[in-house]
Amino acid sequence: MEVLGVQDVVVCGHSHCGAVGALVRGDDLDAVPAVRAWLAHAAGEPAAADPGDPAVAQAVQHHVLAQLLRLRSYPCVEKRLADGRLRVRGWYYEVHTGAVREHRADTDSFEAL
Repeated sequence: MEVLGVQDVVVCGHSHCGAVGALVRGDDLDAVPAVRAWLAHAAGEPAAADPGDPAVAQAVQHHVLAQLLRLRSYPCVEKRLADGRLRVRGWYYEVHTGAVREHRADTDSFEAL
């Protein structure tokens, strides 16, 4: 990050995510242990997710926010954020509509770009 001079990082989740959907439904992820471990480590159990929602929107957005928190915890990221040399954004892409929404901290919601 320092060497490349990265100024913006985007963490983007998408609707109809198979991995997050499997987590929400409680599917057996033993066949994909790396995915299972990453989801458990990275986001934990999605809060208040509707397992019947094919887009798993709320769960994916929760996952994006968990990733942002994790990313911000790295000292090099924390330092660059503090001095204004880096911006970290959370996006949610709706595959079925093509819409992209960005997380806004002031409203704690994903809003259209």
